[in-house]
Amino acid sequence: LLRQAEKLILIEQLHPQTIIEGWREAAEVAKKALEASAVNHFSDPETFRKDLIDIASTTLSSKVLSIDKDHFANLAVNAVLRIGDMPNSPKSLNKRPRNLELISVMKKLGGTMQDSYLEDGFLLNKRIGIGQPKRLENAKILVANTSMDTDKIK
Repeated sequence: LLRQAEKLILIEQLHPQTIIEGWREAAEVAKKALEASAVNHFSDPETFRKDLIDIASTTLSSKVLSIDKDHFANLAVNAVLRIGDMPNSPKSLNKRPRNLELISVMKKLGGTMQDSYLEDGFLLNKRIGIGQPKRLENAKILVANTSMDTDKIK
């Protein structure tokens, strides 16, 4: 577009403001055409989910994830649908927007891409201390957003 605009300015002697106004009009026409052709499948959960998976698959189409893009598209869609209201639930998305910051990715060495999974809950990336039990039943858990290193506590 910029090269064509440069040609119009140099060869056709058009003023840059005229070209910019044409681009703005073209953007409005394109926006209206997209809005007219848009389809909302929110009321049908299966079609809505399929649309989300198609969008995620297109986004994940890269050399790195080309083989596992279906797996990761499902993970992404499941994560997004878990943090908000599901389609056809009493509350609508417009009343309570999804906070995508609630989704985090934890990277671990080893394993394959297919070993990736969506955990239902909260994961802590900590090692078990020496002499500490590896399993506790009915444990009470404190989640603190601060450093818990003993050398820094005074």
